[in-house]
This record gives sequence, structure tokens and C-alpha cells, in this order.
Amino acid sequence: MTKTSIATCTADTAMPAGLTLDVLLEDQRAGRSLQEHIRPRSGSVLSGIRFDHSIMPALYMSGDAVDFFSLPDGRILAYLLDVSGHGTAAALLSMFIKSTVRYSLAMQPGATAASVLSDVNQALLDADMRKYGTMLCMIFSPRDNSLQWSHAGHTPRPVLWTREAAQLLPGQGQPVGLFAGADYANQQLELSQEFALCLFSDGILDALAGDDLASRETSLVSCVTRHGGDFTQLCNELLTSDMHPDDRSVFVISRPGHE
Repeated sequence: MTKTSIATCTADTAMPAGLTLDVLLEDQRAGRSLQEHIRPRSGSVLSGIRFDHSIMPALYMSGDAVDFFSLPDGRILAYLLDVSGHGTAAALLSMFIKSTVRYSLAMQPGATAASVLSDVNQALLDADMRKYGTMLCMIFSPRDNSLQWSHAGHTPRPVLWTREAAQLLPGQGQPVGLFAGADYANQQLELSQEFALCLFSDGILDALAGDDLASRETSLVSCVTRHGGDFTQLCNELLTSDMHPDDRSVFVISRPGHE
């Protein structure tokens, strides 16, 4: 092909700038629709435990992700993921992690919250994604009324609300996708009959009063206490419609008490 024919071909296939932008926006809208479609339905109930979530992307697509599903042994796995950055690349990585967890790692007999994080970390390193994420993984056991959880560098920490008090759940760990051999620890507690486990992505911190992480986590505990762990009220306060630089997510896992 001559230089003249190449130039002619390029001119014929080039799109006006406005049309190119329209195509890109349409792709973004389609990607956002796909993300929302594969996300489990908010308000779902598994073994008496309710799962409510809302994600507000900074752009069209989000690097925040939630998932929850029953394991073959009757336990329930749930997680909140916050991929570094936002937009299309972060969204694609969040979907890769969802697929990895759903169809491989969590189906292994005897999986723990920490083992899931370890396997996600290794899968990202093996795939050479050059991106990382923070993650909270939880496994509920309806049989013995327990919660097991593990941290992968996620902030803010989850807030557990009960009739007695609201408290931050302890834990720390390295993000997934950064370090080979990263170590993740399991922690466990017995659940109250009535509870609300409230998880948030770090974009929520921008909506809280405070000068540092500790003071903003304190504000978050106060917010959860004020609203009694209620999902709708938390969203009304924290998921404001003003412009924000990061994705914002609220994920509340709850079990109502008997009247």
C-alpha cells in the first residue's frame, strides 16, 4: 500500500471529534450498564441475612465492587473491593476479581476469608495487572451464628452496629496485587441476633468530618450509631449528589431483630 493510499484510507475511516466523543460516551454507558447488571441485587436475603448496597461512581464506571453468594457448605461469602484509581481500567480489574473469587477461589473446600484474599493477591500478580486493590472479605456461618473477616489494606474499617453499641472491627493487611507472599489474618466473632455490618469505600471519607483517618472513622461510627445501621439513611447522608473525586460505596449486611 502506497503512502497516498494509506492517507486516503485514514481520511476515509477517521471520525469527527464530536462523533468520536459520542462513541466513547456510549461505550462508557454500556460498560456501566454491564457493571450494574452483574452486580448482585441489592436487598437480597440469604439465610435470613440481608445485603443492601449502593455504588456512586466518580466517572461512568467504578473500581468499587461488592459481591455476596452462598458457598457449597452453606456459609455466605461477601466482600467489598476498592481498586486503585477509577474509570474503565479499575472497573475491568474489579470484574476480573469478581470472576476469580466466584468461580475458583471461594469454591475450594475449607476456604477462609484470609485464604480468599491470598488467592486474589496471587491471581493479580500472576496476571501482571500492575494495579492493586484494597478489600474486605467476610464469611458468615448461619450454622454457628459467626462472622469471619479479613482485611487487605482497606479503609475505612467496617462498623458493626448492634443494639448495645457500634464499633470498628479491628484488622489490617496489605492490598491485593502488590506483594508476593502477603500475609492475611482471619478474625472471628459471634453475631448478635440483630446486627448491621456497615462497609464503605474510602471515597466516603470525603463526606465525613475530621482531619485524619482516625477522626473520620470516629465520625463514621457516630453516623452509623445515629442511623441505627439503616442502609437508606446512611446512603441519604453519605451518597450526596455533589461532584466528588472518587467512587463512593455503601454496603450494609444486616439481620433484623424479632419484634
